[in-house]
Amino acid sequence: MPMIRLLIALCLLTISGCVLIGQGRYDTAPRIIAPEHGLWITRWDYQSPEDIRKAIANAASIGFTDIYWQVRGQADAYYPSKLEPWGIELLKYNPNPPIFDPLQIAIDESNRHNLRIHAWVNVMPLWRGKIPPVDRTHIYHTNPEWRLRDQAGNVQQLHDGYVVVNPVLDEVHDHIVAVIRDLVDRYDLDGIHLDYIRYLADEIKPNQLMPGDPVSRALYSKETKRSGDPSTINRSQYQQWIKSRISTLVQRINKESIKSKRGVRLSAAVWRRPDLANDRYLQDAVSWANNGSIDTIMPMIYTDNNEQYSSDLASWQAKVDQSKIVPGIGSYKHTDNIQTSYQIALGHPKRFAIFAYATLFESPNPDQNKDEAAQHLRKLKRNALADLITRVGNP
Repeated sequence: MPMIRLLIALCLLTISGCVLIGQGRYDTAPRIIAPEHGLWITRWDYQSPEDIRKAIANAASIGFTDIYWQVRGQADAYYPSKLEPWGIELLKYNPNPPIFDPLQIAIDESNRHNLRIHAWVNVMPLWRGKIPPVDRTHIYHTNPEWRLRDQAGNVQQLHDGYVVVNPVLDEVHDHIVAVIRDLVDRYDLDGIHLDYIRYLADEIKPNQLMPGDPVSRALYSKETKRSGDPSTINRSQYQQWIKSRISTLVQRINKESIKSKRGVRLSAAVWRRPDLANDRYLQDAVSWANNGSIDTIMPMIYTDNNEQYSSDLASWQAKVDQSKIVPGIGSYKHTDNIQTSYQIALGHPKRFAIFAYATLFESPNPDQNKDEAAQHLRKLKRNALADLITRVGNP
């Protein structure tokens, strides 16, 4: 990617006020849209109060305005909770529960640095890995009926990826709504951010009816007046119903958890294109944004292909008002210091979110490459990003 292309884009941003919007189109008079420079900070990026303070200070140092702070990974809590056990990542190096509240520290530090903070919640994941959770209070153990099963009664097996909760059950919805309501009620948050609010299609075999258990099929028959018999069920209609149940959960979170506290924004990480989100991952995010169930959608356009990035972003802009879109940029896929900033320039330059913290800063994340070359690239990336933010201006 020639440097001159980035320079041209930056000049357009800083001098003429033009914005490059997908497929090479320029909007010379863009609407006023609330700026947001977002950063996802994962549950692997902190182990101690010092890690938390450093992460927030680092984000503030280069001009981020919004922090997406992970508080739930796999039906666990990275804050003191009566509903779910402590997150396993906080217990790996110390088997005793933390004597500090990571989320409260993150909120206090964000306030000190004048940043907005959003509690990032993984919605559907139940557990990850081949060994079950040790904590017997985890819903994996207390509510085994919430696990995903096929029409033969086979439970989704533990593996290296996530096993998930059954997305159609009222009891599952009740629990997730309660977890988020608890967060909103107890903490002074600027937002709730939903991740994995979708059907995990990549985990399901083509011949499996998932969920295919009798309770799910009976609920389908009750709501749709159609046959729930596995031998005659219309798979396409059943998939559409699952999608509607996921949308029902989103609506319930909005009405029952978020609306209890004014000023809390509800956002969701969504698939990179609306057609893929809707058809494969049963994520009707276009409707969520357009009917007000979600305030902001964040398409995960994680790619090192600029043409794909531009096309994917344009596909969302064609269906959802730009004021409700914050493009997610996968900086971890970029092998030079320029591409992240260039992709920001392809969208609205004051409205983006970077995945994730460990691709820009040194982190306790055990999977981070810590050799000298990787550290140098991180430094170059954050310097380039700080320069772009300075050019386009903070809010």
